[in-house]
Amino acid sequence: MYKVIKIIDSQATRDIELKNQATGTVDLCFDDSALVSIDNFEFMEEGEKYNCKIALFGKVVEDRTPESIMCKAINEDVMIGNCHLIEVLVEKDIYYIFTDNLQNCGDSFYFYFTRKDLIQVNDRIHPDLLP
Repeated sequence: MYKVIKIIDSQATRDIELKNQATGTVDLCFDDSALVSIDNFEFMEEGEKYNCKIALFGKVVEDRTPESIMCKAINEDVMIGNCHLIEVLVEKDIYYIFTDNLQNCGDSFYFYFTRKDLIQVNDRIHPDLLP
């Protein structure tokens, strides 16, 4: 469960600051769902709580760097909408990575992420992940 701390609107997209209620981690997530469909995440409001799934975008790196994180694969067979993802544990938090970003990386790997995207809120899936 995540609490919306802040919504930062841009021209057509927005950033949503979410706080994981179980771990206390604060994530800044990109949301472009309104560009794609009317079935989007615009219903989210500051101060409210939602079940959210967050995807990490980036690449696997061979060695730890100050910018990389250690990911441990906990479920390699997750379907969200029409997309196959891997569920990973980063310290105490769960994220999702698209499988095309991972080739033979094993159960634990370093990942350099450039962005966190909101891919599911409650039962609503980001339109880009739907057929």
